[in-house]
Amino acid sequence: MTATNPSLLHRSLHALKWNYLGTLVRIGTQFILGIVLARLLGPEPFGLVAIAWLILGLGNLVADFGLASALVQKETITDRDVRYVFTLQMLVGIFMTAGIVLAAPLIAGFFNSADAIAVLRAMGCLFVIQAAGQTATSLLRRNMNFKPLQIIGVGSYLFSYVGLGLPLAWGGAGVWSLVAAQVSQAMIYSIGVNLHTRHPWLPTLKSDASGMFLFGSKIMVSNMTSWGISNLDSVIIGRVFGAVNLGLYNRGMNLVSSPMNAFTSTLQGVLFPAYSRTNGQIDPARRAYLASVGLIAVLLIPVFAAVAVIPDTVIAAVYGEHWMQVAALLTPLALAMPVNAILAVGGPLMSGLGAAGRDAAAQALCVVILGVAVWQASHVSLEMVAWTVLGVYLLRALLVSYLALQLVAGTWGQITRALTGPFVLGLLAAVLAWSTDALLIKTVPGPMLRLCIDIGFVGTVIGILLLWLGRYLLSSETLAVAATIAAKLPAPFAAYLKSWEPAK
Repeated sequence: MTATNPSLLHRSLHALKWNYLGTLVRIGTQFILGIVLARLLGPEPFGLVAIAWLILGLGNLVADFGLASALVQKETITDRDVRYVFTLQMLVGIFMTAGIVLAAPLIAGFFNSADAIAVLRAMGCLFVIQAAGQTATSLLRRNMNFKPLQIIGVGSYLFSYVGLGLPLAWGGAGVWSLVAAQVSQAMIYSIGVNLHTRHPWLPTLKSDASGMFLFGSKIMVSNMTSWGISNLDSVIIGRVFGAVNLGLYNRGMNLVSSPMNAFTSTLQGVLFPAYSRTNGQIDPARRAYLASVGLIAVLLIPVFAAVAVIPDTVIAAVYGEHWMQVAALLTPLALAMPVNAILAVGGPLMSGLGAAGRDAAAQALCVVILGVAVWQASHVSLEMVAWTVLGVYLLRALLVSYLALQLVAGTWGQITRALTGPFVLGLLAAVLAWSTDALLIKTVPGPMLRLCIDIGFVGTVIGILLLWLGRYLLSSETLAVAATIAAKLPAPFAAYLKSWEPAK
């Protein structure tokens, strides 16, 4: 990428900086608020909201129809293209809201939870609210203008959850504290992006750009299969085990998936428009893809490997003793996160290079396998479901990586090189975390203090090793990105990163 379009790399890194700055703030507040709300509310309210979000997540993919991505991917767009996308998104949003209001009793019946009816109907309005902000969001993403997106996103979250959700939960509002906070956040976000990025609202059912609907439909199919992979386990758990166990699973999954999703979605948001601007050139796209895989691996594999080996300490510290049933689920779920993150960078590559939907067949196959496997595992135990999810994620990662490598003329040797160093660091992090926790468990009874010591020690050792041996542990593509980022870092770190050269 640097050889062909340095300005694009500069814009991508600038966008990435703002994306991750906002993400760090959001992750920190979500983590703290998640702990407080979990301790205040217990599993059932989270299970009821999880039921609603299963339907809303799928419905949002249909409501968008991939047109938001089409606005980003097209080389040139007109006002009528923008109006066309906005019109379709609003129409489908209205239709979906009406549909969920009418279907709420049937959906709640499927999950054997009558309490979910009112929650589903209340959260159904999110289809229209979110549709109102999708076009403005796409225009900001198209221009890689992520600063306002992050400011509005973080601001709406803090106002809604700290200013509204938390006081309501403290006052005994139960599940309605979560519903009110979510609806409030969506409203503030949609208003904010539309005030920042004005676009024509006059309805039209015709666009100037050709192929937008076809491109969008391919994106939608790919996204729907991804939704199936990410949510089919929760659908089956809600059906078989009920809302309380779904709440337990949801909090366990959320604990590990929230930081992973924040990291990957932020990176995806930058990669997609960046790939779209490479004009189909294979070499820069391949280097960017391998660098992304290496960067994700080195940052996430050691973290989740450490979490996976000390699940009891993590759950006791974060959620408290009343949530210890989640500990049995945490090991496979934590191990699944780096796998899911690595495969997630393949989607923006294929979409950005105009090959949207290339992975649809592979994803659909994984959805079928996941459905059958999780259904069988659900008759054994909830823990077996979590291990089954890990296995399907591994299969999916192999299939998507294969398709991505084909598209950019890459090899398995290249991707293995990108993953070898991070995998070694992950094994070391797991050994250090397990042994440190085992030594402390008798002398440091408080799980929060013990977890902080575990994380501090493991993080320090891995960080020093990475700075010292990074040139040998990371692939040449990842080293190239690290050298570019070096100028943005404090002097001591910059000096190390600038000295990194691909090992000969």
